[in-house]
This record gives sequence, structure tokens and C-alpha cells, in this order.
Amino acid sequence: MPTASSTSISRGHGDTPKTSSEALEHLLLSLDVARADLPADIDGRAALFRSLTNDQRLLIVLDNAHRTEQVRPLLPVGAGCSVLITSRKPLSSVTLREPVLVSLPDESEALDVLAHYAGRERVTSDPAVALQITRFCGRLPLALRIVGSKLAQRSDLSLSHMKARLEDERLRLRELVLEGDSLHACLMLTYRDLEEVTRTAFGLIASLPVGRLTNWHFEHVGTTRGAAFTVCDELIEVSLMEAQGGEEASTSYRVHDLVRVFAAEQYELLPPEERHQHEVRLVKAYRDAAVSLAAQRAPELGADVSAGGIGDLGRESAASWVSAEQERLRWAIGRARNLGMNAEAAETGEALSYFLDDINLPTNSADWLFGAPASETRPRVLASLLRARASAAVAEGAPDTALTLLGRNEAEDSADLVGRARDEMVVARAYAAKRDFREALDHMTTAAHQLRAADDAWHVLNSLEKLGEFQRWRGSPELAEQSQREALRLAERTGDLRAQARLRRTLAETLGYLRRPEEAAPLLESAIRDFRVLNDRRWEGASLYALGKIYRLLGRRQDARERYDRAEEIFGPMGERHWVGRVNNARIRVLAGMERLDEAAATARAALEIIEQVGDEMWQAHTERDIGWLHIKAGQSEDALEPLTHAIEVTARAGDAYAGSMARHLRGVAYRELGRYAEAHADLEAALDTYRSGSYEWNEAAVTHDVLRALRTEGRMAEAGSLEETSAATNPVFVRMRGRDGAQVVPEED
Repeated sequence: MPTASSTSISRGHGDTPKTSSEALEHLLLSLDVARADLPADIDGRAALFRSLTNDQRLLIVLDNAHRTEQVRPLLPVGAGCSVLITSRKPLSSVTLREPVLVSLPDESEALDVLAHYAGRERVTSDPAVALQITRFCGRLPLALRIVGSKLAQRSDLSLSHMKARLEDERLRLRELVLEGDSLHACLMLTYRDLEEVTRTAFGLIASLPVGRLTNWHFEHVGTTRGAAFTVCDELIEVSLMEAQGGEEASTSYRVHDLVRVFAAEQYELLPPEERHQHEVRLVKAYRDAAVSLAAQRAPELGADVSAGGIGDLGRESAASWVSAEQERLRWAIGRARNLGMNAEAAETGEALSYFLDDINLPTNSADWLFGAPASETRPRVLASLLRARASAAVAEGAPDTALTLLGRNEAEDSADLVGRARDEMVVARAYAAKRDFREALDHMTTAAHQLRAADDAWHVLNSLEKLGEFQRWRGSPELAEQSQREALRLAERTGDLRAQARLRRTLAETLGYLRRPEEAAPLLESAIRDFRVLNDRRWEGASLYALGKIYRLLGRRQDARERYDRAEEIFGPMGERHWVGRVNNARIRVLAGMERLDEAAATARAALEIIEQVGDEMWQAHTERDIGWLHIKAGQSEDALEPLTHAIEVTARAGDAYAGSMARHLRGVAYRELGRYAEAHADLEAALDTYRSGSYEWNEAAVTHDVLRALRTEGRMAEAGSLEETSAATNPVFVRMRGRDGAQVVPEED
């Protein structure tokens, strides 16, 4: 085995790196050369080193090399010698071998490193907390060694206590210090050698909310595009940042969390006036980008677009960029206010208001984000900000607040016809949130007509999307399909992937109502793929939920269950209890269709409990309707009447004709099973009236079969025969359902 010798050739703690001559002195002394015999000059020391090592077998470790010129005199020439060099930056032409890039350990390896220093029993006693510690350490071996050594030295310091000390990232680097080891000092070795412009740009970007990094960010914290490339190149060269893989590697970057924390701390040490100068530039860049992208949706903003254009932003859709940058846009609004840039704050807020369907606002943040400063007097800006607050109020379950705000908006600027039409869209959504679908349909119909007349393409698209939903709920699915297909065509023209995916999902739901699941399934599968690309977990979950229903209609019950399970796996950790309740509701019919009635009943109770807690009366009604059906299927028709009656009352108040007819159909079946035929016929005929007014051939056929059963049970054979003959001649779906009994089969399934 060769003898090993090592030397660190870059001092820490603020000193300059060792010179080649100093490193050679260390190596020669380790080879037993007397200090008095050391040559004075570097060439002499290098020659003596090569001579002494020529016939030896040595492994020489040169740790933390600073540059190629520093290393070259330290290389032996003997065939039995090998050199291992570590460096924070690439070294050129040092060895004949390719450099080895060192990557972070994976989670399992990081746990092993922590266990090596802390003790395996400590780590295995609470592996979940230990794993969290490795994540706070960013899986960096030095950080893991420091934390592990601290744990080994302190038996009183539990894993939970160490985790708590690392949780606050502002204090994390202070914990990663032990005796001569310091992550801060280690990073400073590299950071201190950066160009000043690189340190400043990197620090500002590191101080922003965490998110992706592209060339755009560096271009707008520097003074020129060329300077941005120089900054990126330097950060990559010294491994403080790495380029992401793939075709966009040159414009996408990643910074380790602990490096980000360190750089942000260094940035805070700059003089306030210097930081403000750079932040003003970045705030303006975010304002310009947001306004440029919003002008694609609100053409009147075009007059405010910066002459510089949007640069690389044109490579992706407006929605994708705003969605990815939403936290930083909120930062820009807040920073603009603190810097006295009130106009920029208002304009950024106005632009952001056109992307409310693409972002997730923190609860109760809208009044602050879209509040107008006292100095703001522009009617268009004020109206847009007020509309944004109203939209957020609807999303947060306060539709009356939205209606109050928009009533004030109407009084302030009734001459802005396009603005009023956009307000009408929000008013319609507010009424829908109040479960008044009649008013919702009326207002959205007005909005769509006015927006189409104004050629406001983006808002026509959005109004038609919602109009289709309201038309479907009011019993006109054929009109809903027309509205949604037109909206989808408009979305395809814009190239907006998010809008297209959303509309494919909405259209697929309508096709499910129209009993065309074969057409709906591929639309939803496509939407799910797109939402994954967009990293939009909420809409992915909503699409999985919708696909579950379509698979159920296709008889693919196991596939439906799997989609519901995947939807809950998304919504559960997000705290979306409303959606978790809906998913449980959807499972009822799948389980009942599998004849697992006890499980279906338990799921129904769980769904009802969740939905009652979140206070959604409409979904409570839907769930009570299904509970009523489970009672009918179990031969307990008397118990079915109360939940079904409540469902009918709620849907009638809301104007949801389709849902109301489903509940009436089931209550009619319950009355029939109880021998209360007059009441049965009243409910079944009311359901038929709704289904005959729209394209509901399947539902009409299903109800007709239950009417026939009632007539035959009553002995009214002639009436039954006449109805059967007429139905068979006019509705081909009716023939395929021969023998169907609504007291047994799953609603909406053959």
C-alpha cells in the first residue's frame, strides 16, 4: 500500500490561501527533509519534492485547492504516486483523469453520516426527527458532522431539541459551529473571493422568497445582461450555484438552502442605501414584467408596458410565470410600499389581479395586497384593485363582502363598460357562492354578452367557462357544452396551458352529465398531465376527482377508487377539508356498486361530518341524497325520506335543477316502495319535467322505468304499456335499461 500524505492548501477564517512554496514546505518536512535543508525558492523546492518522490509509492491529498497554478508545482512525477485534489472550483489541465463531481448524499446516506457522529442508537430511536435534521442540514456532510458531534457530546441534547434549534433558518448557521468546524467560515472562503457585483446580486436574490432561478432574475438585479451572465458563471464556477439539467440548463439554476441563507445574511450587512438601490431596480423589473404579462389579458394595460419588453418571459405562458413568481410579486408590492414606490405597488397589484385564478393568495391578504394608497387616483387602477379584493372575498367564502365592494365600484365608475362587465363576472361568482344559481346564471350571461361585444377575449373565455357551469347546474348541459367548447377554443388560441387544462376538466364534467364518458376520460387524463407539468397540485387533485366519476360511469370502479384515493392524497396534506369531504362523498356510489354497503354507509357518515364542519349546505344536501339512496337500497325507505327531503329543499333554494331532480327521483322511488303512489308520481313527474327540458336522455329513461314500476304495482297496466311503447320509440337509451330498478342500481349507472 502507498504511504499517504496530505496538506490543506487553502487557509480559512479570512486569510489568503497558502502559496505553492508554503505547501511544498509542509510536504518536504513530512518527507523528513530538515528545515535547514529546504531550498529557499519554489523551483528548488519543487525539484527536490519530485526527486524524493520519484521512486516512492505515495498518495498525496491536496485539500481545498484554490487554483491550477497553486497546484501544479506540487505534483510528483513518480509512476508510483497518485494525487487526490479537492477544490471548490474546476481546475484545468491538472491531471490526466477526468474530475469527479461530488454530489450530496441521498437521505439514507445522510442519515448514515449523522448516525456515524451522533451514534446509531440516537438516530434509530427517532428516525423521523433525525430525517428532519438531515433536511435542515441540507444533507451537507460538514453540517451533519457538526450536528452529529454536538449530539454525541451532549447526552442531554435530544434529537427533538436539536431539530427545534435548527428550525429557524435565520439562526441555523449559528448552530452549525463546533470548535474548529464552521459552515459559515467554510462558505466565507469562497464568498470573499467573489466579485463585488456577484456578491450583491447573489445576496439580493437569496433574500427573496424561495423559488426557481433563471437568467431573468440575475439580469434584473445587475446593471446589464452581460453582467448577469458573468455573475451566473462565477457562482457556478465556485459551486455556490448549479445549473439545472435539461434543455433549459443555461437559464435555470439551483442554490443550496444553506448557501442561500448564508448569502442572504451577507446581503443584510450591506449599507441600507446600497441595498435600496438594487431593490428599487428589482421592484421595477417585477412591475414591468407583471404589467407586460397582464396586458395579454387586459389590453388597456398595454399603454403602461415598459419599452424594454419582457425578454425571456415570452418563452412561457403568462400564467405559468406569474404562478411561479407569486410570492416574489407579493414581496415586490410590499417592498415598493416601503421604498415609497406607491405607483409601482398599485400597478403590480393591478397586474396581479388578472391572475387570481392562477395563484394562491394567503388568507386575508387581499385587502393589503390590493389596497390603494391615498395618492392613487387613476379610476382604472382603483377599479381593478377593488375588483381583486371582491374576487378574493368570494374565494374566502365572503360573497356578501364582494357584492358590497362591487356596489361601491359601480357607483364610482359606471362609465367603464368593460370594467362593469368584468365586475358582473365577480358578482355572478358571488351569487354562486351564495348558492343562488339563478342569479349567478343571469349575471354571468350578461357579463359574457357585454364582454363579447367589447371583444375582451380573455374575459370572454373566463365568463364562458363559468357560464357553462351555471348552465349545467340549471339543467341545460347542452348549452353548457357549447359555452365551454367556445372557451376552450379561445384558450387554445392564447396558448395558455393552465386555462386549457382547466377547461378540459370543466368540459369533461359536462360530458359526464351528458352521459358521454368516453369523450370525457381523455380530456381529464390530458388535464391531469398538464397540471402536473404546471406543478398545480390543487387542480391536479380536482381533475383526479372528476376522472373518478367518469371511470365509475364507464364501469371501471377500481380505477375510480384509485383516482379518488390519489385525489385525497393531494387534498389531505393541503388541509383542503372541503375537497376531502367531496372525495368521500364520491366513494359512496363506488362502494355501493361493489355491494360493500357497510363501507359505503361509513364513508357517507364521514363525508357528512366533514362537510357539516366546513359549512357547505349544498354538498351536505348531495351527501344526504346519497344517504337516502343507501337507505332505499337497504330496504329502509321510510328512513330515506328525511335526508332526501332536506336535499330537495336545499337544491330548490339554490336553483340547482339537476341536483334537485336527482333527489326527487330517489324520493319518488322511496314513496313507491312505501306504497305512497300519489306522492311517488308527483316526485317522479317533477324529475321528468327537468330532464325533458334538457339533454338528459339517460336520466329521463331511468326515471321512466321507475314510473313504469309504480304503475304496474298499482295495476295500471294499460298506462304502463302506453308509456313503455312511447318511450321505446323516442328514447333509445330507454330500451337498453329494460328491467332497471331505481331502488337497487347505483344512481347514474346502467
